[in-house]
Amino acid sequence: MPVVNIFKSRIKNSFPNDSIEKLLERLPLLGLDIEGVDKEKIRVEYNPNRPDFSSDTGIFRSLKGLLNETVGLPVFKFSFNRSYKIIVDQHVKKIRPIVLFFVAAQNKNINNLLLDQLISIQEDLHNGIARGRKKASIGIHDLDTIKFPLIYSTKSSNESFIPLDQNAPITFKEILSTTDVGKKYNNLLNKYTYYPALIDNNNQIISFPPIINSNITKVTNKSNNLFIEITGTNLETCKSILAILAYYLYEEGFKIYSGIVHDGKSEFSTLKILKDKEVFVDKDLINRYLGLDLTFKEIVETLHRSRIGASITNNKKIKCLVPSYRNDIIHPIDIVEDVAIGYGIDNLKPTIPSFQVSPGIKNADFNIYDKLRETLIGLGFLEMVNFTLIDYTLSTTFNFDKNELLEKIKVNESKSKEHEFLRPNIICSLINNLSYNVHEEYPQKVFEIGKIFSFKNTIVEKWSLGVLIASKNTNYTEIKSILHSIFKLNFGEQFTTKKNERNLFIKGRSADILFQDKAIGLIGEISPECITKFNLRLPLSLFELNLSNFFEILKLRYVS
Repeated sequence: MPVVNIFKSRIKNSFPNDSIEKLLERLPLLGLDIEGVDKEKIRVEYNPNRPDFSSDTGIFRSLKGLLNETVGLPVFKFSFNRSYKIIVDQHVKKIRPIVLFFVAAQNKNINNLLLDQLISIQEDLHNGIARGRKKASIGIHDLDTIKFPLIYSTKSSNESFIPLDQNAPITFKEILSTTDVGKKYNNLLNKYTYYPALIDNNNQIISFPPIINSNITKVTNKSNNLFIEITGTNLETCKSILAILAYYLYEEGFKIYSGIVHDGKSEFSTLKILKDKEVFVDKDLINRYLGLDLTFKEIVETLHRSRIGASITNNKKIKCLVPSYRNDIIHPIDIVEDVAIGYGIDNLKPTIPSFQVSPGIKNADFNIYDKLRETLIGLGFLEMVNFTLIDYTLSTTFNFDKNELLEKIKVNESKSKEHEFLRPNIICSLINNLSYNVHEEYPQKVFEIGKIFSFKNTIVEKWSLGVLIASKNTNYTEIKSILHSIFKLNFGEQFTTKKNERNLFIKGRSADILFQDKAIGLIGEISPECITKFNLRLPLSLFELNLSNFFEILKLRYVS
């Protein structure tokens, strides 16, 4: 989850009449997690579905509403300046067709704190709603180094310019193949021979989207005015990012200017496309879901505290005006959530249901899972509980099936780059756990019982057990003895192994786990390459047992 640093000095300036202790109590009621507090700052974790929380200014905006200090739709003003103009060449429309921008001006140098936060927002947006720059990418430039109008066009792979933080010109092709940022994002452009470029009226390349800016327009603490450009393939994502950044800089004291984008056939004002979204909601829907009996007036007041405009229509519906930076609100049920936030989560009182609730009957398989947990905990293992959604790196590294599986188990329109794919096994989650705990004492012995996914005409969901040891002395023999103990103590059964070479494991030290001559899992020692890739320091041995497949074989045998 992304994290924002909120400096206490900034809190005191924005909330002079409130104590920091009071504000710390209110932050979780906005859906924020407090990661840590020290003398200077508070580390706050936010949900990726609220990209407007990528800055402390965005958080303060919502917090002021919750505290009833500033309510209703946030104020946002901009001026129009026709001299700020981007002309779009038709060739670039086949590659990266969308370009939006605005100008933010002030009469003083940009301080380091704002510059750091602006870069942090940029990275969070790239990793979140921009989907790794695929849907959108952001360029931040020193306005005073640019001469308008600009041309958004294409350049050949042999064209060159000086990229950000470089000293000499590099060709587009070399940027994609030799620089870290180029290698990271070249998959977005590898099927093209010409690449997007933003060129100013002095014929200098100022940006190679979505890869890197020119060093000529680098923003420093000596810059006064900013030119912000967003290019991409998805208009709604680009508009959301445009709104988040424009509101942020406006509330930081900049004067905001809208310009013109001209694509040869038509032109539009870049900030006038930002419109408050209208959502209509029934009062009964809100009260039914929240278990409340709010009046129309009370609902309007709670929505104002959530910084949403609200009024009552002639046909007794609640008309909500949602600011353009709130891309998370797409349905009336999302408004219900904001009513709950504006009402105060802490004001919702738990009640005992008036109807009889049955405790249900525990699934027989879950009784076995509990026995497995007891066994592993008794053997000194610590249980992990992970999300079943993982990122691209984990999915590709630990995918033992064909790569086509990746697209089959990919989440459509994922809100977070960290949660794009259903996991194909437990191993990936456990190794990821260890990579975040390299500072902890060794040996580390962990396990997880959870769901894994595959694809056979449709997505198949099964239960699996993963067991992992990280220790300087661990090896194939040790992990196999753990597996033998589990079979003996829980099932009174024997298993066999069959050698199977996989890239993930050391050659000659991995095998399939067989029961009744059918594969039900894998076991082995992890290769040094994989250990290094995840910044781990000690040997790893592990096994994974597909419990659903194993239980199915057991049940069939008992039936027959």
